[in-house]
Amino acid sequence: MRARFVCSLILIGWGCTGPYSEKKVSAKEEKAPVRVNVERVVLSNIPEVVAANGELFAEEQATVTVKIPGRVQQLTVDLGTPVEAGQVIAELNPQDQLQRVRAAEAAVEQTRARLGILDRPTDEVKPEETAMVRQAEAQLKEARFIFETTLRLQKEGVVSKIDMEKAQVRRQAVEAHYQTVVEEVMQLRAQLAERRADLALAKQNLTDLIICAPFAGAVTKRLTSVGEYLPANAPIATVVKQNPVRVRVEVPERLAVKVRAGQRIDVSLNGGLVKRAGRVVRLSPALESQNRSLLVEGELPNADSALRPGTFVEASITVNPNAKGISTPASALISFAGTERMFVVKNGVLDQRLVRTARRLPEGRVEVLEGLKVGESLVADAMDRMVKGMKVTMSEHAEAR
Repeated sequence: MRARFVCSLILIGWGCTGPYSEKKVSAKEEKAPVRVNVERVVLSNIPEVVAANGELFAEEQATVTVKIPGRVQQLTVDLGTPVEAGQVIAELNPQDQLQRVRAAEAAVEQTRARLGILDRPTDEVKPEETAMVRQAEAQLKEARFIFETTLRLQKEGVVSKIDMEKAQVRRQAVEAHYQTVVEEVMQLRAQLAERRADLALAKQNLTDLIICAPFAGAVTKRLTSVGEYLPANAPIATVVKQNPVRVRVEVPERLAVKVRAGQRIDVSLNGGLVKRAGRVVRLSPALESQNRSLLVEGELPNADSALRPGTFVEASITVNPNAKGISTPASALISFAGTERMFVVKNGVLDQRLVRTARRLPEGRVEVLEGLKVGESLVADAMDRMVKGMKVTMSEHAEAR
């Protein structure tokens, strides 16, 4: 009986140490801490910017027209043709204007001939130097001499009073004729000046048959063809100045007070493939009443013509280049369901921080507005499997910039 009891105890003891029995886990056998890269949270220089969408405009744009009517004889530009200031872009047939110039020159010579100055290099003439005035002056001297002689003889009783009165009337008529001749010379002088002006205008119209580009740029539209007859003010082509190019953005009212002329403005287009920096040059003196925004205009260099007027762009104006803030590696951010979070290491375990980020920064960093404190140890490479309370060991990462 006793031997049977001992055997039972041995069997029970052997069964408790079998393969299906639970093992006790010691503290040394717990899961090892995860090794993470950390970065110390510090304040760094993050310029304050105002972001807005805008549109590019040409620095100058002009529709080149003809001043006088004529038929297009030559056209040297087409869509996209680059032009320099003063470059000939079209010419009109000059035959009609050449005839007008010759007619104006003949009219000038006709008036100079009447004044008797064909052999003179200038148009300066005094009335008493002309043949007409000299002839009238001689007649006037003769009439006065006859009158004075007749008056003396009438007093001596040699001639009658009637002869004296005839001499007096003739003197008055000659004096009036002399005045008329002087006035005619003055009128011819004025007529000569007028015809000189007509000649200059005819020559100017002849010059205006050659249409030139008003400034350096490129042709965006060709509006006529060779052989077409154009009336006055008819368009030839549209030219735009591409360098520099203007950018216009609308800044919300709450941020408008920070914007000043001379501040840096950066634009990007085509998904960030093209970027360019310039300066704010003009601000509207009043806000737009419809959307409560301030119209701001900047200038951008465009020597390579990569920026095309009419393109929509994303712009940012640097309103405070010395502003301080917190930036972290973009790899430290975990976004899910509209929330953003990061992890910091505190006493060897992970602690979660809900953060609010702003814009993306160069070199793969992101600006953090809320949720982090200076001096905390931030996990630089966060992973989805990380949870609050997880034990970790740290290795130093590059300091925040």
